[in-house]
Amino acid sequence: MKTSIIIVILLALKTLVFAPSVSAHGSTQPLHGGVVKVEHEMVFELVREEAGTSLYLRDHGKPYPTAKVTGSVTVLAGGKKSDATLTSAGDNKLTAAVSIPDGAKVLVKVKEAGHHSVTVRFTF
Repeated sequence: MKTSIIIVILLALKTLVFAPSVSAHGSTQPLHGGVVKVEHEMVFELVREEAGTSLYLRDHGKPYPTAKVTGSVTVLAGGKKSDATLTSAGDNKLTAAVSIPDGAKVLVKVKEAGHHSVTVRFTF
């Protein structure tokens, strides 16, 4: 009896230890050199660029179309607050005319018709 219980426990531990890890929402690796966050089963990648800021959306590893997505970016840095509107830039990309300095805290809010809004927090 003791031997069978020990065998069952060892088999259960073996299954947990050697089970492959799976990411249900796709890869969380940055594809565009930005900072990645996962919220509401979607991957958000915020990228600082010379001409502003870009946000890339992915859903289960696939680009999420942004044609009907609206949003805003709020940057908090050096005791100042900057706001900008996100606009679709094709495919899965949204852009905003705002710079993000080092050490900034960034709040991104996106909404699509028929869905609730999603707020994502980033730190640079």
